[in-house]
Amino acid sequence: MPVPNAEDKILDAAEFIFGHFGLRGATTALIAKKAGIAKAHIYYYFNDKEDLYCAILERAMKQWARDLAALDMDSDLATLLRGYIHKKVDFSRDHPFLSKIYAMEIISGAPFIGGFIETVSTPLLIEKCARVSEWAALGRITPISPPDLFFCIWAMTQAYADFSGQMAIMKQKRQLEEADYDAAKATIVQLVFGGLGLTVEGGSGPSA
Repeated sequence: MPVPNAEDKILDAAEFIFGHFGLRGATTALIAKKAGIAKAHIYYYFNDKEDLYCAILERAMKQWARDLAALDMDSDLATLLRGYIHKKVDFSRDHPFLSKIYAMEIISGAPFIGGFIETVSTPLLIEKCARVSEWAALGRITPISPPDLFFCIWAMTQAYADFSGQMAIMKQKRQLEEADYDAAKATIVQLVFGGLGLTVEGGSGPSA
């Protein structure tokens, strides 16, 4: 008997289990139990644990790629960057396990998603970096290394997923709250804008 939304339930459960135990420690039995389905249902949608792990990684990578591709590099730069930073922090808040799984994968040398990074993520980054270089050449921002600008944004925003436990402990609370994520957005915007010579309030940028 088919289980309604079985694939989504499996993916959501896999996010949680892989995020807690990593690829090596996770099992399809744990994932099935978390999803509330029979273990056999997993193999209807996925070949094995590694196939499911790849699907989870692609879930994160495709969303990040969509967010990067959606950046309208002809719009107001301050609005563009503020919106991107906010979206990245929101993703860390809403999908902390995806970010942690991705971090573990990268630390391990990206054996499963190196190809995606090479063929999808890298061309997107190169395209956006070229426009950042144009802005610097036109005097619209302070000259900066474009790839490192994006790396810093990713590192700062994803830290609120990867290190949320440490942050909560040091803020003396059980877990990060909405106010903490709002403060993160404001702080990261301030740091990025300051480095680029943009004002936090009005900002500046290329006209459409």
